[in-house]
Amino acid sequence: MWEFKRKLLYALSFIIIVAALIVFFMRGILFPAPTCFDGKQNGFEANIDCGGECQLMCQQDVNPLTVVWAKAVASGKGMYDLVALVTNSNIDNASRVIGYTFNVYDASGSIMRTFNGSTTAPLDGKFPVIIQGVTLPSAPVNTVATLADTLHYKVNESPTSPTIRVLARRYEAGQIPRVYVTVANTKRIDIKNLPVRVLLFDNNDNVYAVGQTEIPELPKEGVKEIIVTWHDPLPQPPTRIGVYPIFNPFEALPNY
Repeated sequence: MWEFKRKLLYALSFIIIVAALIVFFMRGILFPAPTCFDGKQNGFEANIDCGGECQLMCQQDVNPLTVVWAKAVASGKGMYDLVALVTNSNIDNASRVIGYTFNVYDASGSIMRTFNGSTTAPLDGKFPVIIQGVTLPSAPVNTVATLADTLHYKVNESPTSPTIRVLARRYEAGQIPRVYVTVANTKRIDIKNLPVRVLLFDNNDNVYAVGQTEIPELPKEGVKEIIVTWHDPLPQPPTRIGVYPIFNPFEALPNY
């Protein structure tokens, strides 16, 4: 009887050891580590696969972008530039792409045409979205812009230490009006294809002309002057020049 119990004890000990070894070597499969992509709230997440150590922001921690105003600015015979000023109050997260739609209405309240575009959004501030050179059958009575924001992710860009600074701006009147803008890259990275948007405001702080250009390359810690031009004379010099570099906050930034 004792012999049988001893053999049973040995067998159970062997089974336990083998099971422990199996669990040890297969622990990654049997008990996978929490990730930000497993559809569960585990690890150091604030909600399912978002917040905490995850790059994806939880929806309750994201401030929705808002349209302050939108308008169609005459830019030629039957030609208009569509512009909307957008507010982004997020300081540490952004959408990889933001879609926007302009609906342009006639005097009867009917939509004359619809235009779509997309952009990235600078952090913590206002910036314009622009569609230039659209043709309309008559002068629009109303212009409405709507946004289609997507999921937000943490970014390295910081509003307290912006990557792009505007150092100077000036207007030059003439048959071909110009705005000269000097921008500086404050970081040790080369920035390519940087959009810069310009709004000219009258003495009532209404936009009467818009322009945009793109800087093909702005070297690390570099300074560059750009010129935005208009094909025809403008009715007046601006009382305020709004300059908006549209830096992609998902650009790789060095750690300081």
